[in-house]
Amino acid sequence: MEQFVRSFLARQVPCICDHLVTTALQRKLFSAKQITKIKVVRYSVQAVSAKQIAPLIIAKPTTALADETVQIHIENLQSNQPITLHSTLKTEQNDIWESYSHYISSSDGIVQVDKDKSHGGSYTGCEPMGFVWSLKPSPGSPEHSRLRKHDVTVPFVVQVSVLDGHISEWSSDQTALAVINLDFWYMDPGVRRINIRHNGIVGTLFLPAGHGPFPGIVDLWGGVPGLIEFRASLLASHGFATLALAYIGHPDLPYPKGYLGVTSEYFEEAYNFLKNQPQVVKDRIGIIGYCSGVFISLRMATEMLSINPRCVVGVSGGHFWAMSTRTGHLYAFMTEKENDFNIFNKKNPFIIKDMIPLPYEPSQEVEVEKIRCPVLLISGEDDQAFPSVEASHYIEKKMKEAGNSHLLSRICYPGAGHAIQPPFTPLCRLLYYSFPGFKERVWTLFGGEEKAHAAAQVDAWKQILIFLKQHLVLS
Repeated sequence: MEQFVRSFLARQVPCICDHLVTTALQRKLFSAKQITKIKVVRYSVQAVSAKQIAPLIIAKPTTALADETVQIHIENLQSNQPITLHSTLKTEQNDIWESYSHYISSSDGIVQVDKDKSHGGSYTGCEPMGFVWSLKPSPGSPEHSRLRKHDVTVPFVVQVSVLDGHISEWSSDQTALAVINLDFWYMDPGVRRINIRHNGIVGTLFLPAGHGPFPGIVDLWGGVPGLIEFRASLLASHGFATLALAYIGHPDLPYPKGYLGVTSEYFEEAYNFLKNQPQVVKDRIGIIGYCSGVFISLRMATEMLSINPRCVVGVSGGHFWAMSTRTGHLYAFMTEKENDFNIFNKKNPFIIKDMIPLPYEPSQEVEVEKIRCPVLLISGEDDQAFPSVEASHYIEKKMKEAGNSHLLSRICYPGAGHAIQPPFTPLCRLLYYSFPGFKERVWTLFGGEEKAHAAAQVDAWKQILIFLKQHLVLS
């Protein structure tokens, strides 16, 4: 309240003084000498106010879901003042990611990040959440790494600072004009996180707040070892009981790293486990997959006849995987290239897509002609890790021939790469990656142009939620 009053006086007192001068001149209430004194008061008040009132960052909200847009306004700046919005985030590995954006305040000393254009720094143009999606590892942190939430029970904290002038590199002698911390959560208050180890199933179940029953989703990530939870927790925050399911490289699965040992029965067991939860609507269960998880999702919708998914979402994947059987080493097709990994570098990165062109062996494909539920396929036209665009065209062709293409929705985003994730996730274009089961790390290109990829993630997430609600939520 005190800050509001001070800000109000800083703007209104000069205006009141101007009004008194005008009235005095019209009515001849004061002498010229007295009017001069009033003008001096007017400019003195303005100068003192500008000196005393510090810049202020106003953020709405300061605590948000990770897919939620935050409005940032900066007030009490000087007229037409150049400033830098410097944002930092400390990862769970204690690395620092940062972004810089350059703004010029209005004549009233205000910057509205949701309406004003950034003139330089990490991005340009009007980008309300550019301060998050343009984050990159700071000097001294591992470059070309990937920002991914591991512990969804705590938020990512983004510290936003206002610096005087336009700068693109932090130095210890700089003093922030204003600072605010923003908390980005992947779990809405009330969402319950439950570890699942049941009949061989390894996963985490996220239940929305309330008693339910809720529509259900089985969430399958790509060939990254372990258990990725942040998409499942976000889906639960939007009202879906979601089972994040591990299927490769988890210590509680009895298989070597990089080996897909679980069979169809494992995925059927997981689906039926979710179906039998009292908080879940039994006939309103969908599946979402990413990368190799798309291949498994489509298998579940066609080959596993004991389950009946209501819909399937596939992101950056396709109807096949380069394995001669349904189990085996997930990256066996790369074995012949392993000895050549040392030839790749940042300027000449490894492109996985070049090793898996279409068409592929029929035995390694899913018979998409047998798909019996609505499917949404999302891909980026600059996907360098999988031929997802080509695969979506092929799936459409096959489904047209089979007469079930009415079940397919397909979206391809220009400028988007492979790693299409929830909104505002920084682009993972190039990664120094350790493939499961391989000895050496290799510079790997995933693709994507930063601004186009950021826009694609926002729209893709919106389309995913619309699709899931359309097919899973009871009207």
